[in-house]
Amino acid sequence: MSSERGGREIELQVGDEVLKVRSGERLIDICEHHQTCIMFSCRAASCGTCAIVVEQGMENLSPVEGLEAIVVEEVSEGRPNVRLACQVRILGSASIRPLT
Repeated sequence: MSSERGGREIELQVGDEVLKVRSGERLIDICEHHQTCIMFSCRAASCGTCAIVVEQGMENLSPVEGLEAIVVEEVSEGRPNVRLACQVRILGSASIRPLT
């Protein structure tokens, strides 16, 4: 569980499941805590295993920075709105699904 549980409560839709989460939490921590279908391996933006597609709320995510931008370009194969769950902080309501 993330130690950053102090933000306001927001809704995060992961596939068909709607979760109540705290703003500012890292997506990979949310997915791990709620045992959702997001797979991950490294937590460091190097493997790309945790790639997700943001269906709604891209503006409510932390910005893409550093290594994430490089890895997303490699794993997205040109698809839009792809992010890495290990790098994303949820700042407002959003809807995501695993990149498959």
